[in-house]
Amino acid sequence: MNIYEANPDGSDLKALTSGPAYDAECAYSPDGSRIVFASNRSGHMNLYTMAADGSDIQQVTHTTASYNGGPFFSPDGTQIIYRADYEKQHYLQIYCIDIHGMHTQQITMNGAVNWAPFWHPNGKVVAFTTSLHGHAQYELYLINSKTGASYRLTHNASFDGLPSFNKDGTQITWTSKRGPDQTCQIFVADFMLPDIL
Repeated sequence: MNIYEANPDGSDLKALTSGPAYDAECAYSPDGSRIVFASNRSGHMNLYTMAADGSDIQQVTHTTASYNGGPFFSPDGTQIIYRADYEKQHYLQIYCIDIHGMHTQQITMNGAVNWAPFWHPNGKVVAFTTSLHGHAQYELYLINSKTGASYRLTHNASFDGLPSFNKDGTQITWTSKRGPDQTCQIFVADFMLPDIL
C-alpha cells in the first residue's frame, strides 16, 4: 500500500511512496510542508514524516515490538499525536511525540482501547475514541494533554468515533451509528470546550 496525492477532483494523481511496505494513515502538517504517516517498512509499524512531495523521509518512532499508527500533527506542527500498544498488544493508548522523535508523552492511561486522537486548535486538548464503556459502545472523550483532566463528550448506546475539529474549534465532526439503521454516518455539531478542560 502506498500514499498518493491528487487534486480534489481526482486529477493529477501522483505517488508519494513506493515499494511493498504498508504506507498509510497519513496527515499533512498545518503549513502543508510535511506529511506524517505509519509504515512497516522497517519490519515494524512505526511513524515517519516526509516532505509534501514525498522526499526527505524521516523515521520518528523506533519501536520493534509495538504498533504505532493514526498520527496527526499538533496545531503548531511541532508534535505528533498517535495511538500505540507499548504496554500490551492491542491495548492502544494515546501518545504524543515531538517531530524529531524525542520526548514521548503518554496521554491516556485508562485501561481501555483508545484511538483516533485529534488535536483541538488550542494545542492542549485532544479528542479521541475509547472503549472505556465497552467495545460495543465506543465513545468520544476529551483530555487535556497537559493536566490529564478528561471529559466524556458523547453518551450513546452504539458507536461514536473518529473526531475532528474545524480550524477555529467551534465545530466537531465525527462518525456515529446512532441512527435507526445502525450504519456509520457523519455528524457535525457546534462545540465549546468544557470549563473542566
